[in-house]
Amino acid sequence: MYKSLKPCCLSSDNNKDNNLFTISLPKERTATVDVTDGDNPRKEEGPVDFERAIELTGYGKFNYLLLLAVLPAGCSSVYASTAMSYVLPSAECDLGLTLLDKGLLNSMAFAGMICSSFAWGFLADMFGRKTILVYGYLLDAIFNLASSFSQVSWMLLVFKFFNGVIISGPYAALLSYLAEVHGEKHRSQSYMWLGVFFSLGNISVPCVAWLIIPLDWEWTFFGDSMVFNSWRLFLVVCTVPEFIACLALSFFPESPRFLIAKGRHQEALDVFKKIYSINTGNHPDTYAVKSLVQESSIEASGKSLVHMLRCGLRQMKPLFEVSNLSRLILITSIQFGATLGSNSLRLWMPQLFAMIETYEKLHPTSASEVKPTMCYMLDATKYLEKNLTDATNITTSAEPACTQMILDSTVYMNSMIIALTGVIGYTIAGSLINAVGKQKLMIVCFVGAGACCGALYWAQETSVILSLTSIFVALASIGGATVMNVIVDNFPTFLRTMAVSITMMCGRVGAVVGNMLFPILLNAGCLGPFIMIGTACLACAVWTIILPSGKITAVSKEEGLKQ
Repeated sequence: MYKSLKPCCLSSDNNKDNNLFTISLPKERTATVDVTDGDNPRKEEGPVDFERAIELTGYGKFNYLLLLAVLPAGCSSVYASTAMSYVLPSAECDLGLTLLDKGLLNSMAFAGMICSSFAWGFLADMFGRKTILVYGYLLDAIFNLASSFSQVSWMLLVFKFFNGVIISGPYAALLSYLAEVHGEKHRSQSYMWLGVFFSLGNISVPCVAWLIIPLDWEWTFFGDSMVFNSWRLFLVVCTVPEFIACLALSFFPESPRFLIAKGRHQEALDVFKKIYSINTGNHPDTYAVKSLVQESSIEASGKSLVHMLRCGLRQMKPLFEVSNLSRLILITSIQFGATLGSNSLRLWMPQLFAMIETYEKLHPTSASEVKPTMCYMLDATKYLEKNLTDATNITTSAEPACTQMILDSTVYMNSMIIALTGVIGYTIAGSLINAVGKQKLMIVCFVGAGACCGALYWAQETSVILSLTSIFVALASIGGATVMNVIVDNFPTFLRTMAVSITMMCGRVGAVVGNMLFPILLNAGCLGPFIMIGTACLACAVWTIILPSGKITAVSKEEGLKQ
């Protein structure tokens, strides 16, 4: 017989983010439902569990329509953390941005995600996946829309922070929802498609920016107190996927896994019937399952939020025992360093390419002349801005001078090449990971990324700079993504969700720290940021070598909590 789970022992192995649902999928069945060939399955009287029920709904039109709805949702998550990097060069003069301001704007979304990550998990468990998805994307779209009207830098900072706070919720709920409307056979495949959509989002951002930001026009409202121009229009367009995702996901039912956990078994059965009918074209009443396993739930058992928190803390306790804590520290350190490196350089590349293009336009060189290094060009452009600003400050001119960065097609094409290289890199890594091994692959990626970062300091040709940057971003990202797979080998099942949560949060902290330190170090000298990023990658390689390589012995949740 199926054994009901206690409320404090609810968790999930399918979570990929730090604030996902806390409901485990039962692994036992109380009845076997035989499905005969043809359209009419033979019905059984006994109740069945979630896995069997979702399996009997089939795979078809419902799942394909869901993937179409997930496409704009996946792009929205990418736009939230990436779009601002393409705005910064154009917004520099409009908002009077310094390099530190740009670092703050790049990191605000990640800071918001850190602050709200755990809260969204409780809200998703309390109100449901669909509610968080629909209203989350709608609210985030409204905040993003409002950010396009920002006339001062602090206002844009506030909006981007709340953008990160809000997008963390629907992103986590999306991962949960995909796991809860797919059977075990198709669950991994759905996450693979989500990864493809993220890649498409990374490629589409520079495409959309290329179409809109170079446009030379400006509207003024209320006299000259409000300005609306091309980079603000770009922020407006970036809200379109969120509005589409909100509308599309509103037509889908609530997660049946959530409904079962809340004791709403009849509603869950109705959802199963609906999915079955859409997938097969048969009448809902021909669905083989007539009753579901009765599971205990937080709501049904009358437990409070305080009880949920106590249970969560009790479940976390084994994670901080000596044997697990050492592994956790190593894994979170690797994720911190990998995210610090990959996200810092990736988000700053549009700005750096714009500075390089500006220098080359102001200082053209002949084919016979030796071209300056990347660092020389960055320092010269940076000091040019500073000198012009300083010169303006000692004059009586009412209008401050500002060196507008040159944004031609090269900047956006370079960003698209970097994104495409990442897609190719992930494809190659996916075919090699089983043959080479996870940790060996990570070591190669981090060492290679550190070498590319060091070589950038002496790079001269734009094509060489682009090649090294593309390879670096791809290798560092693959190394960081593989960390999630390593968690499976280093923690027992009942601790993996919490380990993923803490690891993801540390990665976001790394993104914030990296984007804050990058402009500070760049102001001090071009060498500083590359030392920081290269050292982080090499440190990740060392930590990966130290990390235990064998799979941990399977331990049940009950045994782990008793230890």
